[in-house]
Amino acid sequence: MPSLRDKLTVLVRSSLGGIRSGQGADRPPTGDLSKRIAALRAEIDRALDHDEHLARDIEAAQAEIASADRQADEALARGDEATARHIIRQMQRRQQQLAMLQAEQAQHRRSASDLIRRVNTLEALAAEKPGTKPARERGAAPGPSPAERLRQAGEEAAQTAPIAEAEVDEQAVEDDLARRRARLSL
Repeated sequence: MPSLRDKLTVLVRSSLGGIRSGQGADRPPTGDLSKRIAALRAEIDRALDHDEHLARDIEAAQAEIASADRQADEALARGDEATARHIIRQMQRRQQQLAMLQAEQAQHRRSASDLIRRVNTLEALAAEKPGTKPARERGAAPGPSPAERLRQAGEEAAQTAPIAEAEVDEQAVEDDLARRRARLSL
């Protein structure tokens, strides 16, 4: 979800940059930081709402596939092979769409989880006393920057991203018909 990633990058980079610098002058005013945190929390709420929307779409796709499966069996049982073939073709397209929805939801959940973790980190940094040094300056091993983590998440998403919807393989349709014929003739 590019818009979530873009907003996350801008907001977290700008917020964490001033806090982690350890410079009093670079530290954003508390009210400004509170507004940024509130904006990030609102983004989390939108991300969770979008996840629920994706879950509903996945459930609907699964129900459509189950219905098409029954309809294909019924059409084949009636001897209407042309209708069964058409329904199977539609069902296979919907299965491809379902796989893409599931991949999108998985990526979205990873992004939302990362956003939640970053906002929690930002809140913890904001809660530190102004006189204390951030963990990075106290000798803790530095972690990857927010930009680096986003780049890594983008690379992971590219590796797991579904391939664009392909045409339905006619041989797969014929194979499905043959399996249904065999199953229904028993």
